[in-house]
Amino acid sequence: MILVDTNTWIHFLNGRKTRVAEYLKAQRVRTCDVVIGELNLGSGLPDAFRVDLLKLPKLPSPSARDTVHFIDRHRQTVGGAGVGWADVQVIITAEKAGALLYTEDEAMRELWLDLGHRLADGGPRKTRL
Repeated sequence: MILVDTNTWIHFLNGRKTRVAEYLKAQRVRTCDVVIGELNLGSGLPDAFRVDLLKLPKLPSPSARDTVHFIDRHRQTVGGAGVGWADVQVIITAEKAGALLYTEDEAMRELWLDLGHRLADGGPRKTRL
């Protein structure tokens, strides 16, 4: 089970080489409300993609209260990590579901790894400066 984040979907839609197609064929891709919402806010989202995105299995999204609690619990790791509210919600969603995260956003990759999780693409960990 793999949660693909917004950043990776955008790269996929723009033709950048990702492993999304491979994961879709294997029926491993999941989505969540935050990713769907962020993608729908963007301009130029193909209608066919929007329909297909809504057909993917959806993981439960955290509440605002759950998100604040997570941030409080992980303040030292999350603070200054360069991620926003939506990013944290995607991370919580993947973590609670036991999914691997597929992100090409460096700050999210680092935070996910700092929290002790594995990435879907098994990519190398880069050190923050």
